[in-house]
Amino acid sequence: MKKYIIASILAYSLSVHAEEREVDCENAMTTIEMNICSAREVDAVEKNLEQYLQKAIERYAGQDKVIEAIKKSQEQWSVYSKEHCTSVYEIWSGGTIRGVMYSSCMLSLTKQRTHTIWSSFLQYEDSTPPLLPEPK
Repeated sequence: MKKYIIASILAYSLSVHAEEREVDCENAMTTIEMNICSAREVDAVEKNLEQYLQKAIERYAGQDKVIEAIKKSQEQWSVYSKEHCTSVYEIWSGGTIRGVMYSSCMLSLTKQRTHTIWSSFLQYEDSTPPLLPEPK
């Protein structure tokens, strides 16, 4: 539990700094700048994931069991992803790169989750176009 709290505080502090400070992420040089830029990337993919989740919930409006299952799976995924990335953070706990490694882990898992939401809930079995484009 302590590790989860540490990772949550880290993620929050990185996102707060990402909003407060102007950083050229194309030329980030310091650890702080890299942490800010990686937190910005995570924020962007989390917003994208939320968009795909909302569209999935809209698609199944009126099907309460489906919506409940989608929401529950998202809650479980959120716990899993934070715990998994906290373990990555712990591997790198002796170095200043640990924040970037945590963010990189969250970035990867969030992109995977978004694609899973898309493929499970936003595509059709026939030639009907998906409700949202395939996430990258």
